[in-house]
Amino acid sequence: MRLTRLVPSLVAAVAIAGCGKDNVTDPTFPPLAGVRFVNSVNDTSALDFRAIDQIQFSPVANALAFRGATEFQPTEAKARHFRVFVTSQDPAITSHPIVDTTVTFAANTNYTMMLTGGARGTVQFVVITETAPTPAANQIAVRTANNSAVAIDNYLVDSVSTAVSGTPAMANVAAGALSGYVAIASGKIAARVTPAGSAAVSASQQGPRAPATLPGERPAAGVDAQGTAFTVVYFPAGVAGSPTAPAAGTNRCGGAAPLATCNPTVVWFVDRLPTP
Repeated sequence: MRLTRLVPSLVAAVAIAGCGKDNVTDPTFPPLAGVRFVNSVNDTSALDFRAIDQIQFSPVANALAFRGATEFQPTEAKARHFRVFVTSQDPAITSHPIVDTTVTFAANTNYTMMLTGGARGTVQFVVITETAPTPAANQIAVRTANNSAVAIDNYLVDSVSTAVSGTPAMANVAAGALSGYVAIASGKIAARVTPAGSAAVSASQQGPRAPATLPGERPAAGVDAQGTAFTVVYFPAGVAGSPTAPAAGTNRCGGAAPLATCNPTVVWFVDRLPTP
């Protein structure tokens, strides 16, 4: 299970006082957005994500594996130039980006840049403007991102062993689509995904519970922490014979210790932390 915490998208300014006016450093910060990357490319090895137009206030991800994600990173809010590379030390590979694009961000807004498609075909960013709601007391908010090629249903139940029945929490989420948020009572919650209209479960994942915090700390995110908002991302299985679904080796699909990515999977990502 991966849990990505939401981090503030703005950085507080710090003034360092000296002995005289000329010795005072008063740094200013540009308008900032928050950007996180999600790697949904299921037919290649890990990827490196770069903003190549400047160094400061630029999000980065190194060796981000399929199904992996970063936290929201402070990013200067304007038109930004991005490239994505297959992780490698071979110049013949790293000199050829698989994505080269420009995305414009607004200040004081969080964005998810979800890389979709396949390296053997077309790879592109899906840019999601984050508008997570503030859940009511004793509730959390959950939505579903479907990164597969078929429509799905998502059932929010007690555990990964709970049988699915009745109406799914999020029904008929189209291929490549994002559902709206639904409110559900905080507590023990699992996501179980099926093909739309079917009771055959494709993938399940227990929602992460909030870890204990020290006195005075901000409440941690969790399905049992009221005020948390999540995106449940459904990832398809890796492409057969690719690094995410190898046909040979110790972790080959169908072997004794197959990679988790040999099968469809569900991952919970945090969109909003509980309110203190």
